Amino acid sequence: MLGGINNALFLEGFRGFIALAIFVLILKWVFPTKQDPVARAQRKALKASLRELKRK
Repeated sequence: MLGGINNALFLEGFRGFIALAIFVLILKWVFPTKQDPVARAQRKALKASLRELKRK
């Protein structure tokens, strides 16, 4: 009886680990890294526009 409960808890924990790993991969895919050239160009343009606003 107790062996079945331990197996069920192990499998539930293992499924949670797999789900968390998949979730991490999805988040890494969705959000750009600092190496992304398009995101870098957008940040550079944003910083330039902020500098222009501060000068006024």
